[in-house]
Amino acid sequence: MKLLIRYTFIALLMSAMACKPSQPKQTVPAADLVDTDFQAYLPKVEEKKEEVVEQTPEGQDDLGFPEGDVNVEVDTILTHLSARDLGGIQVYRILVYSDRDRDKAEEVVGYLKNEFGNYEVDMTFEQPNYKVRVGYYFDRLTAHGVYTSLKKKFRAAFLVKEKMHVDKVARRIKRANAEKAAAMEITEEDEY
Repeated sequence: MKLLIRYTFIALLMSAMACKPSQPKQTVPAADLVDTDFQAYLPKVEEKKEEVVEQTPEGQDDLGFPEGDVNVEVDTILTHLSARDLGGIQVYRILVYSDRDRDKAEEVVGYLKNEFGNYEVDMTFEQPNYKVRVGYYFDRLTAHGVYTSLKKKFRAAFLVKEKMHVDKVARRIKRANAEKAAAMEITEEDEY
């Protein structure tokens, strides 16, 4: 019986302690707890004042036009990229035909050259299919414009992203510049 009274007394004592209200907490504003002055921890940077002096030859205004031969600059950039061997430059082409029938592929090439003479048309054989691709476009927007016009005739056509070697790009630019120069000479002769 004494044991039962002891356990009851301990239980009442523990329940009385659990019900005892805790002392009120003293609230401290968060600003007092955290030091918000981080200037001591930031690295110190000395301010350097640099004077920018632009020199222009007398009598010439800077109009923002490139000086010198732009093609030479492009060639140097392309040779630099070629030396780095980045795997090529991204181009977009339009795959118009892909099937095993060579005669049909040649027919598609002939049709494209007759109807759309200004597009570059290539037929390649990637076993087991002949593939006809059109154009080389460096941005997707231009390629998509041509793609929509070709899609009317060739419903299976779609855009293909390829990598073109930098040397091939340089050769294409030189060939295009030569063709442009030849066309300019012809138009100048026609004017006289």
